Amino acid sequence: MIFGVSTLLGGILLYLFSSSLSMIIFREYDYAFLFKIAAVVLPMHGFHLLYFSLLQGLGNYKRVVGVEIAMNLTNLLVTAYLVYYYNLTGALVAVVTIPLFYFGLTFWRLSNELRLFRFGWSRIVAKNLGLYAWMSLFSSLAIPLVYIMIRNRITLTLGADQAGYWEAVNQFSFFYFMILQSLILMYILPNISANTDLSFYKMQVGNYFKKLMPLFLLFLVGLYFLRDVAIWLMLSDDFFAVRDLMGWQLMGDFFRAATLVLVAFFHARRMITSYILIDLVLSVSLLFLSYDFLDSFGLIGAVQAHFVSHMLYFFTALFLLRKVLFYSIDE
Repeated sequence: MIFGVSTLLGGILLYLFSSSLSMIIFREYDYAFLFKIAAVVLPMHGFHLLYFSLLQGLGNYKRVVGVEIAMNLTNLLVTAYLVYYYNLTGALVAVVTIPLFYFGLTFWRLSNELRLFRFGWSRIVAKNLGLYAWMSLFSSLAIPLVYIMIRNRITLTLGADQAGYWEAVNQFSFFYFMILQSLILMYILPNISANTDLSFYKMQVGNYFKKLMPLFLLFLVGLYFLRDVAIWLMLSDDFFAVRDLMGWQLMGDFFRAATLVLVAFFHARRMITSYILIDLVLSVSLLFLSYDFLDSFGLIGAVQAHFVSHMLYFFTALFLLRKVLFYSIDE
């Protein structure tokens, strides 16, 4: 109930202050319509997050992975179409409208299985689902908003072409993180949710860093040395300038991947304060460092900020879990 009222109130506020937000973020009123669209979509996105959180709360992680893969493909197709035909405006419209597709997809896939129209109430279940939903809502709003602001900054200071290069290098990350995040959801998260023994979690973290991270590092190194081929295959010769951005981007992605298994613990234990804290560290550092580095170093400053902010993200999560990971169980 509280979650539904919050998303509805958020939608109303977005609509009422759409012009002001457009001026603050984009320095012009022409994009007020984006916030009005977001205002309508936000309550639906809230329900989507509630459904998604319900699956996670029930431990139905295979279904969660299936839905997430479908959502990522939807994201890719819708964004590609809108960017191809409407350029920057299309990319911005994609950001605010894609949650509507998520809602439709989730509702279609899950309504029958979860018997959503049976009325019942459990305070404990509602609390757990609410925590999952709040964590998901914060993550789904904070980072996309930061990315919009960074892209807008690049466009204003360096030009639309430079913003396109920055967007292109982020698309490389999108593809392989779709696989990594699915692995976390399908294997690690359900295991540490079902087994509350801290020594078991330490074993999972150890396996992740000993087995998966070396392979991921090898992949990143290979991608860096074959980046010209990757750009040619996935983009075009017009994006050849992206090669100069990939080094910092890939180093940042290594820390981002290393943090996934740490964040999973906060999610599994419903540690909403820690979860939101590290997301705030990432969002705030990414935004302010990007602005500062863009002014100092140009476009490459944006990917340098990506590296530094994700390194801070990793070490913040590591600090919050220091007692879990580095002290004995008796301590």
